[in-house]
Amino acid sequence: MRICVVNAVHIWLLGWLGVVAQTARANGVLDWNRLALDAVRDSNSAPTLSTRNLAILNLAMWESFNAVDRSCQPYHFLLEPPADTSPEAALMGAGHQAIRLLYPSYSARADALLAAWMEATPATGARADGVAFGAEVAGRMHDLRAGDGAATQVPYIPSEAPGQWRRTPPFFRPPLDPHWRYVTPFALREIEPFVVSPPPGLASPAYAEDYAEVRRIGAYDSAVRTEEQSLIAIFWSDFSYTAMPPGHWYEIAIGILSDHGEGLARSVRLMALLSLAQADAAIVCWEGKYRYNAWRPLTAIQRGDEDGNPATVPDAAWDSWLISPNFPEYPSGHSTFSRAAAEIIAGFYGTDALSFTATSDSVPGVRRHYESLLGCADEVGLSRIYGGIHFQFANREGKRSGALVAREVLRNQLLPLDRLPFVRWERMDGDGALVRVHVAAGHEFVLEATGDLKAWREIGRGMGQPGGTRWRDEDAGLPGARFYRAVELP
Repeated sequence: MRICVVNAVHIWLLGWLGVVAQTARANGVLDWNRLALDAVRDSNSAPTLSTRNLAILNLAMWESFNAVDRSCQPYHFLLEPPADTSPEAALMGAGHQAIRLLYPSYSARADALLAAWMEATPATGARADGVAFGAEVAGRMHDLRAGDGAATQVPYIPSEAPGQWRRTPPFFRPPLDPHWRYVTPFALREIEPFVVSPPPGLASPAYAEDYAEVRRIGAYDSAVRTEEQSLIAIFWSDFSYTAMPPGHWYEIAIGILSDHGEGLARSVRLMALLSLAQADAAIVCWEGKYRYNAWRPLTAIQRGDEDGNPATVPDAAWDSWLISPNFPEYPSGHSTFSRAAAEIIAGFYGTDALSFTATSDSVPGVRRHYESLLGCADEVGLSRIYGGIHFQFANREGKRSGALVAREVLRNQLLPLDRLPFVRWERMDGDGALVRVHVAAGHEFVLEATGDLKAWREIGRGMGQPGGTRWRDEDAGLPGARFYRAVELP
């Protein structure tokens, strides 16, 4: 069975993800994100919670701006702003209210940022309506996530079985957020296709190979780790009171947007896409972590005589270069977040070959330069092996999972309206096929199919919705080719 897709109006090019840049006096998108990252640092928000909060902020700004600009699909809400509302004011009002709701201790700084912007803009009805509208949207976005499971704790049952995670020295901290795997995703309709497969068995040659690598290069007193590799491990460590691993990539995105002189329209869209991918990457990653509950190299090497693998050499005195985080090892969160972010930014710009410089909260004053987003993500993943806190398989599979999440977001979220309608085949489902129809939200469409590109037959009708409308074609299992198209009705 061969499945093909024919779009009624446009052929979708995944690499084309931009919208027309808007010239702006200042870039409030970047300002609000910088303020949010400061709040993450000061409050020591966990990497999981930080992705949720940054997503709420950026999606509130997106929904507010796009409701006025109307160049792309909304994320969730179909709202009608007051006539002549300023899109910039709507964005500013959303950022202000979101920060106040997410980080109340930062309300004064949020007030000051909004006041500074208002001093530089004319006091018009469009501005007043925009700020009020943005604040309303931010409140709705905050309420939308109120029951998403982020605050619902679940018990964690420890195990002393070989291969299972347990608290590690020197702090022996309890496991971080075992409930995060149950948080409602922001963009993914299901998480299972994105979750990593089981790690290599303890007795396997693959496990022994990666065990030997981290034992050698990740040791505190390693004789083979270079000075640069030691620096890389610290540069990307992103421990307490930093922007956190996801936030490090927000800083990279902010720098790239600033270097390219992007206006509000492109900036708000990239940051919203990034926030969707990072938030769902956290949920998918934490599902893998607590599903497999894998021990850290520190435990594995000190107790290497318990794994049943004759090729793993135990060392009861072994210690890692970095302190092990307080959650299971597999997959690597750094690798998952980094590859997801790199894929989003590369997809947005249509190229991986972007030149940028990164800084680090962990090594103030040090700057590292990159010519490739994916190359940078690779370095971040390796940094955890240099630090002795991850195995190579956790890096490899984390990157794969993060890439899948990002590509799903790019294919289906916040799509430019001038590229609609189109149909995308997703997968076979028993004797049928699942396709996703993208039409302007709130607009009716007809889905048609054919086997010869001549005689088209209506197979269903529906209403366009953010993220696309999923449809099951019961006849897709019949012999021959199958083509689809969507026609948007007036």
